Amino acid sequence: MTAAVAPAEASRDDAVLDINGLVRHFTGPAGTVRAVDGVSLGIGRGEIVGLVGESGSGKSTVGRCAVRLDRPTAGQVTINGRDVTRLSKRALRPLRKDFHLVFQDPSSSLDPRMTVGAIVGQPLRLHRLASGDALRDRVAALLAQVGLRPELARRRPHELSGGQRQRVSIARALSVDPQLLVADEPTSALDVSVQASVLNLLADLQRERRFGCLFITHDLAAVEYLADRIAVMHLGQLVEQAPAAELFADPKHPYTQALLSAAPVPDPAAQRSRARIVLSGELPSPLDPPSGCRFHTRCPLAVDRCRAEPPVLRRLAEGGGRRQVSCHLVADDGTAPDAATI
Repeated sequence: MTAAVAPAEASRDDAVLDINGLVRHFTGPAGTVRAVDGVSLGIGRGEIVGLVGESGSGKSTVGRCAVRLDRPTAGQVTINGRDVTRLSKRALRPLRKDFHLVFQDPSSSLDPRMTVGAIVGQPLRLHRLASGDALRDRVAALLAQVGLRPELARRRPHELSGGQRQRVSIARALSVDPQLLVADEPTSALDVSVQASVLNLLADLQRERRFGCLFITHDLAAVEYLADRIAVMHLGQLVEQAPAAELFADPKHPYTQALLSAAPVPDPAAQRSRARIVLSGELPSPLDPPSGCRFHTRCPLAVDRCRAEPPVLRRLAEGGGRRQVSCHLVADDGTAPDAATI
């Protein structure tokens, strides 16, 4: 059963992305995998929304459906006010300059037979935005903007470091000035020493260009640094959504509390005094998700109602209605139990 959802946060005139009731199921010999089940999410112009959750929660599937690399089973995806959910490949082609995806692994997302210059310039050629000397100048400017030397345009991906390859991916994605960028774990395949520079680059480019960004990650420190608003996914559904500062200061859903308790803080004294919420058991299979609340099998606070009735993602009165939570135990005024005390 797909849980009811609140309207997308950015369902307004300045929204670059509106996802409403998104469902993506995959049917195979073993049954139907309910990868995404009723997700609603919006991103405004110039806003960064972080999408977090465990591996297998459906984050990347949401991102792929958002840019129509995957076709939703149900629901609606609207980009810049236009419904792209059922558009054909031919109808989508001229619209693709408005939205791009930065993949998790730059090594597999860059064509090893092409030079860096050809890779970065390919969207400009395909959309007939530049050619000849103008194209070379645009490519050189894009490489400089992401911190790469112009002479690297003659190299191929295998001749670059991992951080340089991801910078090439970002330059390619931004070459046609998209209004929406989906970054699918863009730093997870990089060394820790390089991750900060790529995050700083994304933050600087987003401030300069004002594109909307869906930042998909399991790195809570990265999303706290980068995102304006955070949505938390569990087993194909959103369980909490709030401005970043509010969510980190006071998580409401027991799953969000558990996620944040697992993330270390840079203050040793504060880290030693924190209570860690250890979840028992494994993430249930999306082939056969639990009845009621999908988190109840691991939730230390679960009651009978959680096992029988799917909770609704609803707005709380606290904070002017900017927070949404899907939990029976969280009151409309924002009062929530602390899972660490159990």
